[in-house]
Amino acid sequence: MDIDVRLATAQDRSLIEEFYNREGENFHQLIAHSSSTPVGASTETMFVVAITMEMVVAALKLDIAKDPALGKVGFIKHFEIEDALESTNLGYQMLEKTGEIAEKKGLRALDAIFDASRADLFDLYSESGFIEERKEVCLRKDFGLRIF
Repeated sequence: MDIDVRLATAQDRSLIEEFYNREGENFHQLIAHSSSTPVGASTETMFVVAITMEMVVAALKLDIAKDPALGKVGFIKHFEIEDALESTNLGYQMLEKTGEIAEKKGLRALDAIFDASRADLFDLYSESGFIEERKEVCLRKDFGLRIF
């Protein structure tokens, strides 16, 4: 199977949306939160995709923001691969392509942000040269709905 790993274009939007829907993710929510990174607002958002037979089989979102201490930093989020392809080297190809894009954009670092329950992603990132910088915990306290 021939798989093309590349930066997504505007014409790929519906294919990306279909892919994330198959993966149980809400694409519209993913793009709505594009302005949020750990260092502030994103200056650029893009998707790296793997396409075969006019279908997206893997995707990740790359946000770029300015870290006051480092400069331009990329944040990889929402990295998903079709279940049948998870045991292939597609994940490495996706990260390799993302690294190429990071170099062309002049990024100083790439951070990977994912749910702690995703041991598969932790292993993939670790084997690809990412090192654990810190652990973050997100806690939330919900309040009841208010009329006003």
